[in-house]
Amino acid sequence: MRFLFSICLLSTAIAHAAPVSFSKQIAPILADQCLECHRAEKAKGSYRLDSFEQLLKAGDSEEPPIAAGKPDMSELYELIAATDDSDRMPKKADALPEKDVALIRQWIAEGAKFDGPDPKTALTNLLNQRRPQAPEKYPCSIPVTAMALNGDGKVLVTSGYHEVLLWDPDSGRLRDRIGDMPERVLGLSFIKGGPWLAVAGGTPGRSGEVWLVNLEKTSERKRLAQIRDCALCAVTTPDGSMLITGGADNRVRAFALPDGKPLWNIEAHADWVLALAISPDGQHAATASRDRTARVVNVKDGTLEGTFTGHSVPVLSIAFEPEDKELISGGSDGEVRRWRLDGEGIKDSTIRPAGRTEILALGFLDAQTPVAATGMGLVSSMLVKERKTKDKLVRHDDRVNVMVLTGEGEGRRLITASHDGQVRVTQVADVREVLKFVASPGW
Repeated sequence: MRFLFSICLLSTAIAHAAPVSFSKQIAPILADQCLECHRAEKAKGSYRLDSFEQLLKAGDSEEPPIAAGKPDMSELYELIAATDDSDRMPKKADALPEKDVALIRQWIAEGAKFDGPDPKTALTNLLNQRRPQAPEKYPCSIPVTAMALNGDGKVLVTSGYHEVLLWDPDSGRLRDRIGDMPERVLGLSFIKGGPWLAVAGGTPGRSGEVWLVNLEKTSERKRLAQIRDCALCAVTTPDGSMLITGGADNRVRAFALPDGKPLWNIEAHADWVLALAISPDGQHAATASRDRTARVVNVKDGTLEGTFTGHSVPVLSIAFEPEDKELISGGSDGEVRRWRLDGEGIKDSTIRPAGRTEILALGFLDAQTPVAATGMGLVSSMLVKERKTKDKLVRHDDRVNVMVLTGEGEGRRLITASHDGQVRVTQVADVREVLKFVASPGW
């Protein structure tokens, strides 16, 4: 009897189970796995699914993508469930997880119902409505994975959880918080000093996003890209005319500013693009990749200008020297290497500022004095010709993920941020710490 009673309860629960939700369950799968190739700007096979309305319209095949109640007569389901790699969607990528395929089949079998506010609503806007809010106070300090300083040096922005945090760099006081951002913010760059800010990030392994946000009126924002995996870095040209991003989908993208129109999109590497840099003259972009190479591309059209293969480990950081003639790149083995724009390495120029630990960020105090931030928490300036450390500028208790140089001459300052959430401001001239704070609300 007890067994029969349990079966009855299970049957009742199944009978009353909530139907599959398009906005909460199906839309995220489509956005993560399909939207990159089937949106207004890039509709492969003339098929779009950037809104529910578009999802129902046939592409070049003229077959119905969705036949309500009939998954086996729905082309979308047939393609994602196909076992032959040449037929299966998504192309040139892993098959969807079986649970996702089963969920889409169930949704179609239940009638392929739409439960959002308007079938014309962009898929990305449906996802925005689901974003969790950042906590009022963080239960622990969070890693600083991205940081940028605005043009007048009055606003320092750092990464948060589904938010960007705005700080006063003179006092460490929290000025504002911008919510409804990607889960992880991994790249920040001001457009010509502000007020527009580029934000790159996403949810690891699921999706990436690139945004423009107006800090003076944060309701003014636009999503420039939704991609298959996290956008990891973002830089802008000095004249503010272009934004360039790189990510875990191995691609580098360029957008015109201020409208955000896509300009070019290249598969620059065979693995993640971990760091980017723009030459001071704004003509070249440099990329650092987990595939152990670094490259220079033409900003105008994305054409390759040089490939540096001198690293034998993942390349984590990159910077142009101030006169545009050379670059430095840092690897996971603690080596900083110098090379020219055409990819030719400079003989006997390798610098090891802090032993065999990751070089996570690079910059220049002047043409002959690079600065390296490392995985052991040390930030040092280096002498190029002597190939040795000049000054130990900052010591963090954890890996230093990002740094920003600001000011000139005696007023030159170095702002560094680490994995334990600490932000430190150092006066470079006398190597003096002038401020330290934790970049997590409530700490």
